[in-house]
Amino acid sequence: MSTTFADLQISAPLLTILRERKMETPTPVQSEAIPLIMAGRDALIESPTGTGKTFAYLLPILSKINMEQKDVQAIVLAPTHELVVQIAREAESLLPGKDTAVMSIIGGVDVKRQIERLKKKPVLIVATPGRLLELIDQRKLKVHEVKTVVVDEADRMLDAGFGKPVQEVMKKTLRDTQRLLFSATIAEEVVHTAEIFTRDAAVIRAAAPEGAAGVAHMYLVTDPRKKVDTLRRLLRLVNVRSSIVFVNQIEKVDEIVSKLNYHHLPCRLLHRDATKEERARTLQQFRDGAFPVLITTDVSARGIDIPGVECIVHYDPASDADTYIHRSGRTGRMGRAGLVFSIITTQERFIIQKFSKQTGLPIAEKFMSHGALEDPRPVRKPAPAQKSGAPTKNASPAKRNQNRAHKKGSFGTK
Repeated sequence: MSTTFADLQISAPLLTILRERKMETPTPVQSEAIPLIMAGRDALIESPTGTGKTFAYLLPILSKINMEQKDVQAIVLAPTHELVVQIAREAESLLPGKDTAVMSIIGGVDVKRQIERLKKKPVLIVATPGRLLELIDQRKLKVHEVKTVVVDEADRMLDAGFGKPVQEVMKKTLRDTQRLLFSATIAEEVVHTAEIFTRDAAVIRAAAPEGAAGVAHMYLVTDPRKKVDTLRRLLRLVNVRSSIVFVNQIEKVDEIVSKLNYHHLPCRLLHRDATKEERARTLQQFRDGAFPVLITTDVSARGIDIPGVECIVHYDPASDADTYIHRSGRTGRMGRAGLVFSIITTQERFIIQKFSKQTGLPIAEKFMSHGALEDPRPVRKPAPAQKSGAPTKNASPAKRNQNRAHKKGSFGTK
């Protein structure tokens, strides 16, 4: 008998919302994580991208929150503006009619407006760690009633860029505050680092849902000068409604955008240098299907859930295997099928081989021919060279006679 959300002690109002969405059966990560979170345990939880990690922590947290107590009772930390906004929207959708219960806090916006919003007494805050720490240090935000802190995308949040502010936020909360870390990839270094601020944390490594359609991983080898044309041909060949193309440097993007638009493949660029409003508008238009191709740096590789993305293209190789996993995880979410391609040069082949070994994913080489993806043709070994003047096994009678005549001419006759 399969587990249901009702079996996991989710609150009645949340169960009603889940039933309206026709969500009855939890995913593996939800089945494993929710009981631990409801019991108050600290935990590090790894699960493939698109398997329902956000609901794995929001459902138990919101089930336990006291809506009558007008204090911040839970904090979710995330690395990017886009992911913060996405998580906050999911939380708001689970609390209909409670417009001030959830608040998102990000850098780059008017801090005075955020301070004013805090006066409305939210119970759940979703934030980037830098701005959150700033408000705590200014004593504009009290965290003494916080019962749970979630660190989403934990592997990135504990690296050199985010690690210090995340740990500072942890220090501001009480020692018995529940600490939860979620990510698609949790390496042993992350487990070791988390020991500093967790207590007897459980480590869960959940599987993908059974019956998942799966994601096919492939790569194409091309000349560096032909990469844009290879991308254009690939997008035409797969002919899907929604693709994300990852690049490492935005300097390359102008040529890509120009060529794709010229060939009637409408695309837009999403990158860190754009304003918050521009990024939000571009993402929403992509979600709405206003254009089929989103070109982005790794700003979109973490946690962004865009339903229906059918194809991911690594125009530039990911920096490491974990980044490859996170980028690729924008497709095939919740068990759907998906396509992942890497466009590489001959010199970059070793990178794909390394990623395949480190992730355990088969990444197959393909080439495009006559509108189809085909396997590389096996390289034929050259036939062994024949000795000069020696007749071949399958030589014609005329050829054999010619060889004999040649020998006579060479050595003469008696």
